[in-house]
Amino acid sequence: MTLLARDAELAALAAAHREAAAGEPVTVLVGGEPGIGKTRLVTEFTTGLPDLVLTGGCLALGADGLPYAPFTAVLRRLLRLYGPDWLTTRLPGPGPYALAHWLPGLGPAPEGDRRARLFEELLALLEAAAADRGLVLVLEDVHWADPASAELLLFLVRNLAAPRTLLLVTHRDDEPADGHPVRALLAALARLPQVRRVDPGPLGPADLARLAGDGLSAARLAEVHRRSGGNPLFAGALLDSPGDRTPAPLRDLLLAGVRELPESAQAGLRAAAVLGEPVGPALLATVAGQPEPELEAALRPAVRRGLLLAGEEGYAFRHALLRAAVAEELLPGERRRLHAACARALTADPALLPAGQAAAALALHWHAAGEREAAYRAAWTAAAAARAGYAYGEELRLLERMLTEPRAEPEVLRAAVRAALDARATVRGLELADAALAVTADPAERALLLETRSLLKHRQGQSGLDDLREAVGLLPCGPSGVRGRLLATLASRLAVLSRHAEAATAAGEALRLGETADDPAVRALALVTLAAGRSRAGEHPAAVAACAEALRLAAVAEDDDTLVLATVMLTMAHKAVGDYPEAVRTAERGLALATRRGLAGNRGAVLASMLADALFRLGRWPQAREVLERALSEEPPPLYRAVLLTTRGLLDLAEGEPAQAAAAAEAAAVPFAAGYPGPGFRLPERELAVLHRLAEGDWPAADRLLGELLDDPELPEHATEAWPLLLAGYQVNELGAALGARQPAAAATVRQRAAKLGQLTDAMAAPGPVERAERVTAQAWAGADWAPAVAAWRALDQPYPLAQALLRAGQAALTAGDRPDGSELLREAAGLAERLGARPLAGRIAELTARERLAGAAADRLGLTPRELEVLELVAQGRSNREIGERLFISAKTAGVHVSNLLPKLGAASRTEAAALALQLGLVRPAVRPAP
Repeated sequence: MTLLARDAELAALAAAHREAAAGEPVTVLVGGEPGIGKTRLVTEFTTGLPDLVLTGGCLALGADGLPYAPFTAVLRRLLRLYGPDWLTTRLPGPGPYALAHWLPGLGPAPEGDRRARLFEELLALLEAAAADRGLVLVLEDVHWADPASAELLLFLVRNLAAPRTLLLVTHRDDEPADGHPVRALLAALARLPQVRRVDPGPLGPADLARLAGDGLSAARLAEVHRRSGGNPLFAGALLDSPGDRTPAPLRDLLLAGVRELPESAQAGLRAAAVLGEPVGPALLATVAGQPEPELEAALRPAVRRGLLLAGEEGYAFRHALLRAAVAEELLPGERRRLHAACARALTADPALLPAGQAAAALALHWHAAGEREAAYRAAWTAAAAARAGYAYGEELRLLERMLTEPRAEPEVLRAAVRAALDARATVRGLELADAALAVTADPAERALLLETRSLLKHRQGQSGLDDLREAVGLLPCGPSGVRGRLLATLASRLAVLSRHAEAATAAGEALRLGETADDPAVRALALVTLAAGRSRAGEHPAAVAACAEALRLAAVAEDDDTLVLATVMLTMAHKAVGDYPEAVRTAERGLALATRRGLAGNRGAVLASMLADALFRLGRWPQAREVLERALSEEPPPLYRAVLLTTRGLLDLAEGEPAQAAAAAEAAAVPFAAGYPGPGFRLPERELAVLHRLAEGDWPAADRLLGELLDDPELPEHATEAWPLLLAGYQVNELGAALGARQPAAAATVRQRAAKLGQLTDAMAAPGPVERAERVTAQAWAGADWAPAVAAWRALDQPYPLAQALLRAGQAALTAGDRPDGSELLREAAGLAERLGARPLAGRIAELTARERLAGAAADRLGLTPRELEVLELVAQGRSNREIGERLFISAKTAGVHVSNLLPKLGAASRTEAAALALQLGLVRPAVRPAP
């Protein structure tokens, strides 16, 4: 297994090793809790060292354990390696040797206590071993060392003088118990100047994800990380044992230290285990039924052993798992009594907990105490507090608990529907919405439930329009704040689905109702949709002004969701005019707001995707990936997850990660499989699907997808999303053209696609500077000059499409015989690709540069003209004179003349031989690859 997150620790050990090799011996204390990876770290470091590595371990037998156990193991290893003669020739004096007590093969042992001599003899052997090849002495689990071993270790550390000697001493920092001689040993070692410390820390969430591998949800990984505290051993045990209970072997390990404490300390830990963390001393003393001074005295042994941490805010267990293990040991009646005592204490004095925590704690403790009526009331209060703190998952959990009670009111069910929406629990939310609608008759309440169900459906990848239309129909016409809200929501959905005329009508009516009712939330949401229409019409100042007013009104209404949505629209408006730096700044502000308000996994996910796209276009790819990974870790609903995966898949392709792109494309397609109609989300996902197949060289699959998209009569209406698809289509057709030389059916398809692409290029609108850059790029693909495309992307300061256009422009210049200009264009393209980390594009540029360098030399040597090189390229593809003429806009007869002229220059007797020689000399490309 790969060692994770230990680079700093390995570097510290390597530094100690270099220090020892250069001078005096060095000792490193490697300390940490059980399972943190001390032995794994030392093993990883020592593996492959040229030094002699000797290892001895202490046994968990207490102070009366086997004396010198780790050192006898070391000595036996030396005996096996070198034999008795080597040992005796390096021992001081003629004998008898004190070490004969450990190794009878050394001869008779001296009588009496010869401990000092034994220490000196072992010291001499270790220094002799170090002199031969360097020595790394590893002593494991010194917290279990017997007193004699502890004394010998201290002696060696103080007296070893041979260079190239490194001692690695591992120990647990929660052992040994008070009064054990090893405590004094570790303290004495830490004071010595030649002693260093390395303390492996816990794994972070990303490290744990690598440890777990694929297949676990982010929520499961987060739960394992929380419970394990990042301890690798604990995490591995939890990953192997699904469920809430601590695995039995791990529980025994955790409780070993607890069971050695006095009963008074164990009683204090049992009380602390039910109270949460950290627990204040006053609350703990009240629940434990002891005065604070007595409780402090009882808990002191647990604090000394590191089982309980004492801080400014109170007491906390060293590990969540340790707390869980202690709690699992409680007897049922004991557990109920402790929870009830805590609930009564908090009811009497909520200030025993920090502000804002009492409500949730009361709900938990009354429930655990079995007091159902008190628990129900407390859960309702706690759910409201959770919502006010943007803790929507906690709110849903509390409301779900209330719904298990027979007395649960419909109001609780309706609240649970909204909580499920905000907590991203879309499947459960739909179940709750259906249940709530079944028991709700009031038209206004039903309309609001239908609105929420529509939002849940949409985030699952459905349009949800049927619910919204039904909701609007339930309320009569005329002034109504609720009707205005529903119309504003309907308008927003229609805009997302690109039904712009209907959206504008609904938004206009919603705005009028919002103004009549003086409802800033309705006005804000309606203005967001109207801003989208202004942006679509190219009215950028009006769109920005509408967004600014929507943001102001949403802030007045304290409508966080609309605040984020207005920021999404403002970001889109800046992108529409090519102002990607301002789009980044706007999106970053909005995403920070969404995170603060608990919406990062809902609307914030769309904003994150837009931010990542803007960063990608600006060439800030590492930041784009960071934004995407962080947003995906929030586990957004399926539709929003697909949007993020689409952006990530396009980034994967650009960076040359085809396997990751394939996985992203497959996952992103899922919510769209049932035919989600929104082109703003659907068409970029289709672009990824086409480019993914293209990168794999699967022309039939890429062309099939392309054909389905090009046949959509509504495609030209969605120009912003359609232009990138057209550019992908030209790349698909390039690959198809290469195949068409050998497959007549492919050639016919390519001609059909080329005609359709040309029609769309000529007919489709290009409302903004980005679309105009995409149009001139499409025109270049269709045969126009590449210079306008280069200029357009340069003006927009978008390095990736600029590098792609430079590659094509350079290729065109080389084909036309303008090698200086072509080489310069390719050099600039290569620099951009290298800076971006666009490996496929950089490889294509390097390949073309190298081939053209060889081809140029060969062409000069053979006397081939630029036009003859173009003809030769098509001959190598198997083209006839007629087909060559069509491609180069010359007659078939002229093409035949060029072929006749180039054959003798190559020394070829036939077209087939000419093609083979051209490939051999590097004059033509071996095959056309999909453009990066």
